[in-house]
Amino acid sequence: MRAAQLFLVPVLAALSLAAQEPSLSGAWAQTRADDIAAAIDATVKDMNFIKRPIARGRLKKLNPAYRKVTITITDKGVAVKLDDRAPILMPAGGKAAPWTREDGEKFMVAAQVGKDQLVQTFKNEDGERTNLFKLSPDGKSLTLTATVKSPQLPKPLTYSIHFGR
Repeated sequence: MRAAQLFLVPVLAALSLAAQEPSLSGAWAQTRADDIAAAIDATVKDMNFIKRPIARGRLKKLNPAYRKVTITITDKGVAVKLDDRAPILMPAGGKAAPWTREDGEKFMVAAQVGKDQLVQTFKNEDGERTNLFKLSPDGKSLTLTATVKSPQLPKPLTYSIHFGR
């Protein structure tokens, strides 16, 4: 009986700590955001004068400063809901799945979940976008760092949006 008690104490302590560990899952509200328009301008500034306004307009439309994000992580998959858009559903384990954006553009989307981060990747023939959701050590804030790459852009577009519970 004594040996069983000695074994259970560390197991219960580990379970207790795991239950208290901060989680990415939950609803988050924006606390601040980078100047996304300035980041877009810096990305397109070296493009020729004909392509620059087209790229700027498209990037501004597709990169809003999201106000809310809801993340749900289960053993079956990951769901990310940005503002009032439909949730983006991704299978567990980093497998890519087809996804169609509201405007009809098709992507392969995947999610890799780590201890304190979620990496969401969208890919199609026009390029790719990576959303890195990083949890603060205390679990009270979440930073989304978006990186957009395309052969049409002279350099990647990168910006961050910060959220709190």
